[in-house]
Amino acid sequence: IVDLLERRLGTRSLADMGGISKSAPKFATLFMIIVLGSVAVPLTNGFPGEFLLLNGVWNYNFWMGVLAGLTIIFGAVYMLRAYGLVIFGEAKPETANFEDVNSREFLVLGIIAGLVIALGFFPQSILGLTDGSVDRILRAVQL
Repeated sequence: IVDLLERRLGTRSLADMGGISKSAPKFATLFMIIVLGSVAVPLTNGFPGEFLLLNGVWNYNFWMGVLAGLTIIFGAVYMLRAYGLVIFGEAKPETANFEDVNSREFLVLGIIAGLVIALGFFPQSILGLTDGSVDRILRAVQL
């Protein structure tokens, strides 16, 4: 996503971006799905891992769990704010001619977005692959 934005706009600065949803609705939609996975919204790929991590930290130490929860919240606010600025922010001259994704980019981002959703609905497909390794590690550290 960042590479696509940087190649098209010639900058990584959020201050130079805005209003992309008007000229690139497919990009905006795919970007949103990927962002939702990054902030671990339920039924996306990020949720099961983030939930398991937060639950484990919480069970280990209440205050560490609170700190972990706050970092999750701050990360989500940052990601959603950045998305909002880039996609729905005030249109800039640099973004006036922003082209929507071509078929190759749509395929790549579509596969990623599809995995974000599929792994959110079926997390056991990945979690099941790690069960044996996790069990061996836990036995080794005697937890």
